[in-house]
Amino acid sequence: MAAKKYNPQIDVAKFLFSIVVILYHSNKLVALDFHILPYGYTAVEFFFMISGFLMVASSKKFDPQLPGRSTFNFTINKIKGFYLYFLIAFAVAFFARNFAFYLENTLTKASFFNNALLSLNEILLSHTSGIDFGKIYNGPTWYLSAMIFAMMFLFPIVLKFKEWITGSGGLVIAVFLYAIISREKGNLNTVAWWEITSFGIMRALAGLSLGCFLFGLVERVNESKLKLRAVPKILLFVCELGLTALLLLVMQFNGGSRFDFLALILIFFITFFVLSGLTTPENMGGKRFFGILGKFSLVAYLNHRSVIYFLNGVASEFPPKIVFVAYIIGILVSCLFAEIIYKTLTFSWKKLSPTVKKLVFKEA
Repeated sequence: MAAKKYNPQIDVAKFLFSIVVILYHSNKLVALDFHILPYGYTAVEFFFMISGFLMVASSKKFDPQLPGRSTFNFTINKIKGFYLYFLIAFAVAFFARNFAFYLENTLTKASFFNNALLSLNEILLSHTSGIDFGKIYNGPTWYLSAMIFAMMFLFPIVLKFKEWITGSGGLVIAVFLYAIISREKGNLNTVAWWEITSFGIMRALAGLSLGCFLFGLVERVNESKLKLRAVPKILLFVCELGLTALLLLVMQFNGGSRFDFLALILIFFITFFVLSGLTTPENMGGKRFFGILGKFSLVAYLNHRSVIYFLNGVASEFPPKIVFVAYIIGILVSCLFAEIIYKTLTFSWKKLSPTVKKLVFKEA
């Protein structure tokens, strides 16, 4: 079985790769005359791999004899884990984008009403479904849409064929799908529609499948009860840091679009080190601190686009360095705002839910 012990490296890695995505998206700030990590979009593959690993780990809680019902319950639980944060971030991004329209003198009451109606596509997490019936205001959340669709396809396979998909199957699926993306697009920076699905869902399926394969690898490491001495563990940790530095270098000075797949290989090995726990110090504390880092990765990822909208509207003529600093500060402020709203809503619901349930439902 995969390790049950809390692994702080997972939250640290989530934090690091979320920062990579945030820095990559800074290229959408019109005032900036420099780009940081211009190929940082490959960091999203890490989150797919982690999600695939955790999907297999969670599968033991569900009944493999009821794959349909289990998949439904798993999907609902997954959405519940992030959806309130998602809605808060959507609302902020929606109003920030319409504020930008207002500053451009292109916003009317009719257009605002139309924008609100057309946001249903995003609210339903159907960005990558191919059904074109709305607008997308918080673009980076395509990742969540693709992940949910991919999980609904993969989770029944995990339930019925766990040994296969955590063995060779996950790797075969990933190679097959990444090969299609490579041949058709040459890089990973795409979520466009292709034939019968979107490249976004294909990336999700491939990354989640690699996560399933990583679960099998980590499971074998744990079953071997391999315990490293201090020096080999330090050497492996140095190797992990070296691979991470090389990855950041590739993301900053990419030699061509197909280097995306070199970055993908590096992310795979880094993720294995992170998940295996081989480089994690024994009895490492700070679970609360590292947990905060992990949560920040989600909240910052969801809220950074609204900061870009706002700065492009009010600070497009400011010096680039000032805008960049404002971008970082704005993300911190938006995360704090989102957390306050989240806590307020959850606290209010906890207090009001018994009364609401009495008004809506009959007693058994």
